[in-house]
This record gives sequence, C-alpha cells and structure tokens, in this order.
Amino acid sequence: MITYQIDSETGNVKALIKTPPYLSFLQSAVMRPDGSGYDLSMLTEQQMAEAVANANGVPMKCPLWMRLEGEEWWLLPYEPIVSVNGKNVIVKKQVSKGKVRGSIKERWSQDDYQISISGILINPSGTGFPDEDVKRLRRLCEAGKVQVMSPLMEVFSIDQIVIEGYDFPFTSGPNNQAYTISASSDDIYKLLLRSEDLKIQ
Repeated sequence: MITYQIDSETGNVKALIKTPPYLSFLQSAVMRPDGSGYDLSMLTEQQMAEAVANANGVPMKCPLWMRLEGEEWWLLPYEPIVSVNGKNVIVKKQVSKGKVRGSIKERWSQDDYQISISGILINPSGTGFPDEDVKRLRRLCEAGKVQVMSPLMEVFSIDQIVIEGYDFPFTSGPNNQAYTISASSDDIYKLLLRSEDLKIQ
C-alpha cells in the first residue's frame, strides 16, 4: 500500500510511505499447532506495546524483531515484508538401459530456508534522513549471524539467520530509505558426537 500526497503549489503527486497491505488485525493469521497465538511473554512491556502498532500507530500483522546475541531486541519499524522459501535436496540417479523413463529420486535432506526481508525506514519526525535506523540495520547486516523473532519464522522453527546479502537502494524522498535483506536459516548442529549419541533410540 502506498500513501500519496499532492503538492498544493506544483500540483505534483509524490509517494510518501510504502508499506504492505493490512487486511485484518482482529486475529493473528499465524497460529501455533495447538491453536494458540504467538507467544510474546519473553518481551518487555514496552516491546509488547510496540508490537501492537508501529511508529505511525498502524497495527502490525506479523512483526519482526532482530538482535545480535546478548543484546536487546529491535522491532523493525514500518512492518517489513517477510518471505520464507524452503526446498528439499533431491538426488536423482539415472538407471542404465532402463525401460522406465525418468530417474530414481532420493530425498537426501532438507535445505536451508531462504528468507527475504524488505521494508523501509522513515524518520518519524518527518525531517531529515533516518540515519540512526540505517546505522543500526547496517550493523546487524554486517554481523552476518542475527537472532530473529517473528510469528512466521516461529512456525518454521527459525530463531537465527545468516545474512548473505543486503541492499539499500535509491529511495524517493529525503526522509526514506528502503532496504532488502536475503538470508538463510541457521540451525545449531552437534558436530562432535559421543558414542551414546550414535545409539539408535
């Protein structure tokens, strides 16, 4: 959804805010398997209040928090658009001189989730570039490994991501800065196994 404003002097139309459409705020679209909603009990009262609405008072349907390990959570303002893509690693084997067409497929493993985050940073005062938010987001992007918290990512058991690429493109308006982040899910693996770990339960 884009908000437009007409300049009374020149008559030109300019876009003010680019935000995702908000369809329904009465009930969370993402539910836990047991039917309950997203658990915000680990947040402070101030963070819970921020989860209800962004800087402009617009309710957030699927808020996203990010932080470096050991630091405080940061709720990304002006709710970004988050996409999660997954795929399986399939090994295909061709049978020599086989009479049946096609290949033998074997599901080898599940690949990392590919995550796309895109949004915009806007100076809430309406004047000047949002340099503080841009610096904060840049620090998270350059760290590479970031902890995340979102109703959508919780469904896929994603609590940590590795940022592979980020983009701060040209954005119309002196108070706005768009951004796009591409990342992969990052799970913790046990690389050193004991003999007990190898036993079949």
